[in-house]
Amino acid sequence: MITALREALIDGIRYEDGRWPLWRWDRNLRYLAKSLLHRKTPWSEADRRHAERARAYLEGGTWRRPLARPARVLLGGDLMWIRRGFRDALSPALRARIAAADLALVNLETPVVPERPVPTYTYETLHYNAPAEYLDAWRSDRPRVVSLCNNHALDQGFDGLARTREVVRALGFAALGGPSAGDESAELRVGELGVRATGVTYGINHSPAVGPAGVPVERFGAADHEPDWGRYAHLRRDPRDLELLSAHWGFEYEYWPAARQRAHAVRLIELGFDVIAGSSPHVLQPVELVSIDGADPACPLQARRGGPPRFGLIAWSLGNLSTIMPTLACRVGALIEFDVGRDADGGLAFGDLRATPTVSARGLGDDWLDGATLSLDEFEARGRRGQAPRWPCREHARTILGRLANRPEEP
Repeated sequence: MITALREALIDGIRYEDGRWPLWRWDRNLRYLAKSLLHRKTPWSEADRRHAERARAYLEGGTWRRPLARPARVLLGGDLMWIRRGFRDALSPALRARIAAADLALVNLETPVVPERPVPTYTYETLHYNAPAEYLDAWRSDRPRVVSLCNNHALDQGFDGLARTREVVRALGFAALGGPSAGDESAELRVGELGVRATGVTYGINHSPAVGPAGVPVERFGAADHEPDWGRYAHLRRDPRDLELLSAHWGFEYEYWPAARQRAHAVRLIELGFDVIAGSSPHVLQPVELVSIDGADPACPLQARRGGPPRFGLIAWSLGNLSTIMPTLACRVGALIEFDVGRDADGGLAFGDLRATPTVSARGLGDDWLDGATLSLDEFEARGRRGQAPRWPCREHARTILGRLANRPEEP
């Protein structure tokens, strides 16, 4: 009964699809309710069955292939505005996991404009800004990619976007997003693999009549929109290389992607993307495999590309990596790592997949708004020492990620 009432209140409220003026208090209240209560169940029975099959297939592991010299790729979710404590936003354990990756990608959901003040005590939801030290945990002599393609890209205006791209690149990162066409992509080399990373966003908060050419806007998953598929006609088809898409997509506070978004994702895989790293919903969503050109008929998602059989990978939403959002689900995210390389036939393949669930601990225990993001293992250990409330973070992570969210000692 309570679940039915909750879903009746929040269903159909998607700010991404239908922004409304502030005087629409009825919609504001429903969206506020959605931000606190969340859409916790799949949209249909078919969606629920698909999610169950996809999880069982992922956990079965038949997609794994032996790789001679794999590269480890790490994907992180949203770095949100956090008031202060930017330099130490991630715990040493998480920094070590990031440092160990051969390639790492994160979504920077705030401009970085050093010449302008960073909001401290006001929640400047439409005018984010952060110091460059927020990215310290990601600095490395190995390839690191920072996506600026998100709804906060223009919080400091067009010049702020240009300055952010300049700062990010000066720190040694490849940047996805900027004022000019072509800024949304970057070419990298990781061991024997050529990698192209591309960014895209569902929308931009400030809704300019003409947006920046280097921040592509595509409403993947929208019921009334057909994306510009021609935008991706340039994708390489070399089976030895990796195409990675950072997609700021989906709908806030919803735990499961719906059929329309799955259909658009399959089309993106068919056009040439091998990995889609999702962000924007502010909550975790599942991870699943896609069988390409008959790699495994048992896989629930199938795509036809017209090449050698291989697998694709979709992390629908990695959640918030660092945030001050209040609900448990908005505080639980994950670092997703996978090994990728060439199989015995020389084609691209995945060798392993793991998750490190994270908890943004701001506001918990003695840290109030200045606590770092911890791994879930660290957070639970701290709770056993009496330093933090016993929030059911592990239970929530398992609801979304299944056995990927298990403790290291668990099967």
